[in-house]
Amino acid sequence: MVFTNRMRIKFSGSGVTDAGLAFGGSFRAADASNAGSSPATKGSVFISGAFGKVTMGDVDSGDTASVGQLASVGFTGLGSGNSISYAADAGGDSSKVGTRTDPGGARVLYTYSAGALTVNASSAQLTDGGATAYGIGGSYTSGPVTVGLGYGIVSGGTLSAIKSYGTPTGGSAAYTTISAAADSSVTDLSLSASYVMGATTVKGIYQVKTLDASYAAQAATSALPALSATSFTTTATSMGMSVVHKIDALSLTAYAISTEVDVAAAVSADNPTVSRYGIGFGYDLGGGAVVTGGWATVDAVTATAITSTASAVAGELQKYTVTSVGVDKFDLGLNFSF
Repeated sequence: MVFTNRMRIKFSGSGVTDAGLAFGGSFRAADASNAGSSPATKGSVFISGAFGKVTMGDVDSGDTASVGQLASVGFTGLGSGNSISYAADAGGDSSKVGTRTDPGGARVLYTYSAGALTVNASSAQLTDGGATAYGIGGSYTSGPVTVGLGYGIVSGGTLSAIKSYGTPTGGSAAYTTISAAADSSVTDLSLSASYVMGATTVKGIYQVKTLDASYAAQAATSALPALSATSFTTTATSMGMSVVHKIDALSLTAYAISTEVDVAAAVSADNPTVSRYGIGFGYDLGGGAVVTGGWATVDAVTATAITSTASAVAGELQKYTVTSVGVDKFDLGLNFSF
């Protein structure tokens, strides 16, 4: 059992110019006190007018803003199993390299609304020479139905910590971890639809995500084994739905997501299915206090290296068996807002 508590204080301000342009910003107290944070990563500022709205800082990508996420459950979110990831939320910050493992995130978001249609476009930092990311999307509302569509891409990053078979001198040995620059990109196409029926809201999400990577041949050095030229593609297809139903002060929530992963044969012959599902509730006590709790099962993908080298070929990538392991999570707590 783990006890959890957190308090957030948020500051915000806004104004209007003589020409009618609205401007403002907000940040949390913890953001302001974190002097070591990268530029443009904490809080946000905006300016808006007839041209639309430009927001900079800690923002959603264009496709995230348009498609969104399923409803969450629990006091802590229970592993955020209701969420899918968006490629355009990656990209580099000015003090980060912009790799797959240190993505940075979208830093500028443009939004334009015309009646029932809203269009969003975003970009990550462009000046650090690392990964760049762009997202675009739109949503349309007609009565109780809202449809969202988005596309995102992050490119120019590296895939490090891959393993190649052999020793620096070319003899046989166990796989050795190397780091090699890859011409890689991650793209995704996402679609969502939600329907409000009185006290009930139903939302569905569908996404196809693709990783493309290729490595040039790398000769053995005094420190690293050779790496044969190789390229591979891995895809993940996600489908999910959530339902929220309100009965006076009580709110009931449930979600389920299934992701089928097609792993490249160069890395693994296994293609696991990752499942996440949960149920939760919230009861409004009034005055800003809500009792919240839930249960969720969240799968995680586990890669286990194949240790046998009997059939390995020098320069080839290490292969893995990839399995999906589920973890049950429960929580209960009180949320306060002031």
